[in-house]
Amino acid sequence: MKRMALLLTIVLCMLTVSGCWDRREVNDIAIVIAMAVDKEAEGVRLSVQVPLVSHMGGTSGGGGGTSGEKSYYVDSAVGKTMRDAHNKMQSRMSRHIYYAHHRIVVIGESLAKDGFRESLDIISRFPENRLTAYIVATKGKAISLLEAQPQFERFSGEAIRELVKAVAIPVTIKDVSQMLNTPGVDPFLPIFEAVNSQPKGKSKEIQSTGIAAFRGERLVTTYTAEEAKGLRWFQRTFDPFSVILDLGKKGRFSLYLQKGKADIKPVLKNGKIHFDIRVYTTAGIVENMSDLDLEERKINTMLENHLAKEVTKGIVTILERTKKTKADTIGLGIVLARNYPDLWKSKYREVWHDELPRITYSVKTQVQISNVGQTTTNITKEDP
Repeated sequence: MKRMALLLTIVLCMLTVSGCWDRREVNDIAIVIAMAVDKEAEGVRLSVQVPLVSHMGGTSGGGGGTSGEKSYYVDSAVGKTMRDAHNKMQSRMSRHIYYAHHRIVVIGESLAKDGFRESLDIISRFPENRLTAYIVATKGKAISLLEAQPQFERFSGEAIRELVKAVAIPVTIKDVSQMLNTPGVDPFLPIFEAVNSQPKGKSKEIQSTGIAAFRGERLVTTYTAEEAKGLRWFQRTFDPFSVILDLGKKGRFSLYLQKGKADIKPVLKNGKIHFDIRVYTTAGIVENMSDLDLEERKINTMLENHLAKEVTKGIVTILERTKKTKADTIGLGIVLARNYPDLWKSKYREVWHDELPRITYSVKTQVQISNVGQTTTNITKEDP
């Protein structure tokens, strides 16, 4: 009886063990690292970047009859939709195109201007496509970014991913989907371009060059990397960055903004919306290209005041461009909706873009220099 009970238990356990009936061998799939989408006259061009296993690891063989020096392969096709373009690529590719590991989606300039919502739909619809993948924009054709050959990474897709985390404002597919479907905020994407390396220019390196601002799904303006610094204060998490403080004849300083946040409070004044913005940041000095002695408190206070003006200037630049382009990449509408939900629904929700040019604001910045380095003076300067 005990043997029968044991046998029955084993049989029942086996029923819960799944097999590999739907497996796909590694040799049968083409793993997409990055993908690019461009607008064409015939529809949409979908491009994918796939690593070539036979060219990786410093050994040959084990992956087909590929040739050339590149360790990746870029293929593309034009279709009426992204799915149509995918089917055309798949019809001539001996391996199954597998998107579950893609890390980057690049949007071309023409598609960004025309509107990329429909192209983004298929990316966010299926579980195989990661919502945590970063999405970026580029000037010109998106496929050119996949074809660039940086020196530090095997694939341009990997180089873009690392740069997004290191120097840009990271934006994922999930972030863009939420911004497109949330009244009171407009999407933005970091811009990357393929540039010639220096000094010989033999390779194409990937460089972060600014921010693309959208109204709804369409590109309306771009910010340079310097102008985009004002947008960093309004993100959920603050990413540290450096600034140059030019004091004219007194010299220059390089400062590293370590921590920061912006508090936004909407106030109704005479039927108009006013935003009271207070910014707080902590900075450290990384270069002192002057004769000033940072041991003196008055010098530190002077630097804090100058840096506060510089931070305020950057934020004002973003606010003025927001009013001019009617593209709320800051999310001022969301702040208004949270503080005045009934007024937002009844009056401003449907006409927020038209209301943006009429808003007023005030910006106050508080800076604390918490670290001046290991020395208070520039040791390279000669004593008078």
